This record gives sequence, structure tokens and C-alpha cells, in this order.
Amino acid sequence: KEMLPRVYLLIYLCILSTLEPSNEISEKLLYGYKVGMQTGDIKFALCNARTHCAQRFCCGVGLDVLIRDIRVWEHQMIEYKQEMSRNSMKALRHTVLALINFSVDTMQQNGDFLAEGKKLLNGHIEREKQYLATVFCFYFSCVSYIFCNYEFARDMVEMRWKLENNLKLRFGAHGAASFFDTLISITLAHKTKEDTWKKHAHECFEKALKYSKGRPHRVLILKTEIDVLMGNINNAVTNYDKAIVAAGESKHIHEEAIANERAGDFCLSKGDARAYYYYSRAHELYLQWGAKGKAVQLGKKRPSADFSI
Repeated sequence: KEMLPRVYLLIYLCILSTLEPSNEISEKLLYGYKVGMQTGDIKFALCNARTHCAQRFCCGVGLDVLIRDIRVWEHQMIEYKQEMSRNSMKALRHTVLALINFSVDTMQQNGDFLAEGKKLLNGHIEREKQYLATVFCFYFSCVSYIFCNYEFARDMVEMRWKLENNLKLRFGAHGAASFFDTLISITLAHKTKEDTWKKHAHECFEKALKYSKGRPHRVLILKTEIDVLMGNINNAVTNYDKAIVAAGESKHIHEEAIANERAGDFCLSKGDARAYYYYSRAHELYLQWGAKGKAVQLGKKRPSADFSI
């Protein structure tokens, strides 16, 4: 029993992360935390706790609940002087708070909604803490993509890929890294018209397929996005609808919201009146997730639509 926190962390972070359903992995990691605290293996107990939080974020757990848990465990990490786990948790906390609190107005006032987090990231790079830096890069690329800040998302993805060249252990975030890498690459391929980003999109998609068990909606979202990128748009709306339904069945509410927003973007680009429906649904889902800041931004992103919070 004393070894259980270490065994669970190894098994569910590395070996079974592509095979087991997300919610089951999350529960195992929570149990690993509890056992570690009972047996005195504080270091690995809190490693399980931070991985549990990362897993729950990637599953779309309510952000209000998640930020409460993050704060509780951060206090424990401070108490027990577990700096590695605390620094990793900081990256997630900055991301969650940005999703909850960010708005266009506060961004204009503060200049950069991830300014403090970027300072921490640069500090890790300067101190050659490359793994921690990749954790920050992943979370910041996610939140930047969600907020349609594609230039910063590109910077974070490229920085993470560069840092990972020197690492044996990589932060895959239970498949979420390859999922968001593919989405970001597709968007940049659209915007830049560069073949390099098309190549990245296909490469990242192949990686994402390895994590498809228990997350079939991700494959459907990415396949639809790649089809649109390649000009195969005849069944795009139908395929977006399939991805949306699958995301709802998988209970990944944040990715259901993303699928609706992407469907809205596609419809808007084609002058399809259904865009308003998809944007409205995405708005509702972001609010259910707890991403109030994103909901505000989505309303302002589409001024012709009558969103309300």
C-alpha cells in the first residue's frame, strides 16, 4: 500500500493514459493522493493531486470546482514544500482564472491577460527547468486557442516543441496536448496558407488518434476540421453535428463548446444562418463549464448576435 501512490502515478500518467476513460483515471489519481497522505508519502501524494487536477481540466470539469481544489492543494504544496508540484499547479491556476475572469476590457487594461504566467514561464526557461516550462506552454496554448489569440498559441506550441527536443518525459496531458496542437496547427494553416502548418496538423492528428479511446469526439472534431482545411466541405455541418453529439455523450463540455464554436465559424464563413445557433449553443456551454470570461469574449466576438449572460 505504501507504494501505491507511485505505482498509480506511473500507470495512469504513462501506461494507461491512452487506454482508460478519463473519469476513471481521475478517480484513481485521487485515491493515490489519499493513500499517499495516509502513509506519509507526501511528495507522490501531491504529484497525484496535481495530475488529478490536470486530468479534470482536460475532462471539462466545472472550473469553479476545479479552482477551489487547486487552491486547497496549493496550500498543501506550500505547507509541505513541494515546489515541483506547486509550480506545475500554478500554470493550471493561471489558465483556469483566465477562462473565468478574462474579458476584452480587462485585457486592454492589463495589456496581457497571462502576463504574470509568462514571467513564471520565462523564469523556468532561464533556470533550465524545461519540463515545467513545457507544462506552462501547454496550458497557455490551450487558453490562447480558446480565446482566439492564435499568435500567442503559435508561440507557445513552437516553444514547447523546441523544449521537448531535450526531454525524455513529455507532458501529454492525457491526449489534450495533441488535440490542441492539431486545432492550433489547422487554424494557423488556414491563416498563413503555409504547407508547414498543414504538415503539423496531419502529424499532430496522428498522435491524437493514439488517445482516442474514451474520447471519440476528439477524432470527429479534428477529422472535420482537417476536411474543411483540405476543402472537403460538402458534409462539414453534418460532421460537426456528429462531433458535437459525441462530445456531449463523453461529457467533455468544454470540447463540445469548442465544436459548436468551430461549427459557427464555418457557417459564418459560408453565409449560413445556422451560425447564430452554434454560437449561442457554444456560449451556453462555456457558461456551464464556468468559463465566464470566454462567454463574454464570444459575445463581443460576434456583435451581430444577441448573446446574454
